[in-house]
Amino acid sequence: MKPKILIGIISGDQQIWFDGNTWNHYNQIPAGLFTGIECFWSNNEKWILRDGIRMRFDDAPLKIRNMIVDAFFNDKPAQDYLKKIGITAFSEGFEFWYRCRVGALDNTPDFSEDGKFTPDYFNNSCTNYSCPHRGRFCSVAAGLKNYEVESLAELKNGFTIEEAAANVCVSAAGMRSRIEKLKIKMDARNMPHLVAKAVEMGI
Repeated sequence: MKPKILIGIISGDQQIWFDGNTWNHYNQIPAGLFTGIECFWSNNEKWILRDGIRMRFDDAPLKIRNMIVDAFFNDKPAQDYLKKIGITAFSEGFEFWYRCRVGALDNTPDFSEDGKFTPDYFNNSCTNYSCPHRGRFCSVAAGLKNYEVESLAELKNGFTIEEAAANVCVSAAGMRSRIEKLKIKMDARNMPHLVAKAVEMGI
């Protein structure tokens, strides 16, 4: 089991802890372990964690908002993809980028203290396995396709290969083939290692 990481204060003495998949609130625990800026998407709103404090994007200091907007404009792969799918308006593109490129609440800050931008490795906040943008716009580093994420989710939930195959409507041989390809893609030694990596990514 992953250790929980304290990443912020909601208000007063309520803390936000993150275990790699979910975030929880605890009281009376000292804060201050999280450095940098973590952007995330929650309840159809843009949020930021900075210096242990959670705030809406619109309430963040202007310097921080400008830094994030600059990252959006300088994210060439994202800009190219947005143009390709016909999104040219700033507000629509920025919302899409924020939700998909930095929307996961994870334990790696999207921005370091010196402003270096690192997009999310995997957007664990999105459970839409049929999203046509997965592996193209979000989760670019992992490069996982929808059917691969769906297959990993089935295995992570404890289904056998045969059960997982039936759940996603493929043959057992097809599921085994997917698993073998995923082991290569994710550099996993065996199936338990593959599932552990899926859990670590937040699938």
